[in-house]
Amino acid sequence: MTAQYSTVLPGDRVVARVREAVLVVDAPALGASAEASALAAAIDVDGALAPVLEPLTGVPYAVVQVAGSEVRALLRGAPDTAPERLLTVAIFTSASAATPAHVLHAEAEFVERVAPLGPGAVVTVTVGPPPSPGPVCGPTALHLLRGAVPGAGAVLWSDESLQPEGDADIVTDAFPADAPTNEEPTGVSPLFAATEYDVEVRGPEEVPAAGPLVEGRRCAFGHLNAPHAGYCSRCGALVDRRAPLEAGPRPPLGLLVADDGTAFVVETDMVIGRDPSAYTAQRGGRAFDGAGRLAPIVLQDRTGALSRAHLEIRIDGWQLLAVDVGSANGTWVRPPAAAAPLRLPPGQPVPLAMGSDIHLGGRILQLQEVVTA
Repeated sequence: MTAQYSTVLPGDRVVARVREAVLVVDAPALGASAEASALAAAIDVDGALAPVLEPLTGVPYAVVQVAGSEVRALLRGAPDTAPERLLTVAIFTSASAATPAHVLHAEAEFVERVAPLGPGAVVTVTVGPPPSPGPVCGPTALHLLRGAVPGAGAVLWSDESLQPEGDADIVTDAFPADAPTNEEPTGVSPLFAATEYDVEVRGPEEVPAAGPLVEGRRCAFGHLNAPHAGYCSRCGALVDRRAPLEAGPRPPLGLLVADDGTAFVVETDMVIGRDPSAYTAQRGGRAFDGAGRLAPIVLQDRTGALSRAHLEIRIDGWQLLAVDVGSANGTWVRPPAAAAPLRLPPGQPVPLAMGSDIHLGGRILQLQEVVTA
């Protein structure tokens, strides 16, 4: 088997491909450590990697090479690492396999491990337990040939890996999605997350002071909150759920924080894409309910996987909804407690929980609370 493709799993660690090796570093991708850069530079050499990597200490890492009938893993963990945080290399017999045939874990000291690899096998390299590879392997998955990106790990696979065993079907979407798209697919995975973007965003000072009137309960400092809120989303003060409901202007409901650190205040419906102007004009600049404004949000995306109009964020009372508006490459959402992202069915609104990661095109957004002093 030859690992032709490397698919990046969504997350905030460092994932890199250097020559024929895949590197996963358990370190934050934003503001990545010097150790992560040193590791990437260290494996960009000819010959055996073990003598080069063994002297390097610091952050936990996994370097994986796939060749012929074996997979070679060079691993260094950290003492007292919890099982759910261990760097793990798993070998699945196929993309449809639910459990791995072999699992290699990083230890506190440097180790080199070799495991057999059959035809059509799939290898995952993850921080924590490996996911089933099926949902992230497919013809439109990202071919990460080189460079470093944010992620939780990588899946190494080939065209042979997609051949089902017997009559089994490979599941490539968490939701069935047969709705038409607004663009042709690009062949680039929406699970890819690039870095170093120059994005112009509206700051909090540009947010209107008053939103539509809604019913809610106030905290001790007078901030209006959703009826079910136990604590104020703006200042953190206790909200008395026994207090009567009262009407008032709806405050901003969150921040969409991009993978480069820029933030978008969610105080009205938004449509996000590389050029959503035509979509906004078609809607007359109005929100889905017709009562508010539809704000166009432009993201830059060097992967080419982001549609002109890709994702709409709608506000229904106090609830945020995510709607894929027919993007070519799909939108994935990972709620805070979920182990893997789910693909949004095109055109169908899905509730968006605070702390969710949204993967669209080559970008990642996270929904965060608006907290002020």
